[in-house]
Amino acid sequence: MKGKLVTTMLVIIAAISIVAVAGVFLYFNLTSDEAETEASEKLSASELVELSVDTKELTTNLADKGFAKVQFRIQVDTQKAKKELETRMFQVQNSIIYELSGTKSEELQGPEGIQILEGELQKTINDYLEHGEVVRVYTTQKIVQ
Repeated sequence: MKGKLVTTMLVIIAAISIVAVAGVFLYFNLTSDEAETEASEKLSASELVELSVDTKELTTNLADKGFAKVQFRIQVDTQKAKKELETRMFQVQNSIIYELSGTKSEELQGPEGIQILEGELQKTINDYLEHGEVVRVYTTQKIVQ
């Protein structure tokens, strides 16, 4: 009886701890995303252009035998990051083609599909950059068939 009570209390304490850790984790991740969004919204149009790089228009096959024609504008946080991004553009284009080649046409439909693609590209491009980071990836052209 006493052993079951101790076991039950430990399980309850562990569950409360897990929920608390998850809550703290979510709180900090959500507030950092909001701060990044606010920072990118505070830039003037000319500042945004100065910290952005356009990709070439790319056409590639999709996983379900469809194709996509896309173009992106990638915003970074510093001029040094912009110069590095321009130098690494071949890697960025490769990442876009790679990401799209594993994507089906229906996954690119609607705002959610675009947001997922932009988020994946942002993570991938950030892995390449040694100086600065990608603040946001904007889809400037998208045709899916």
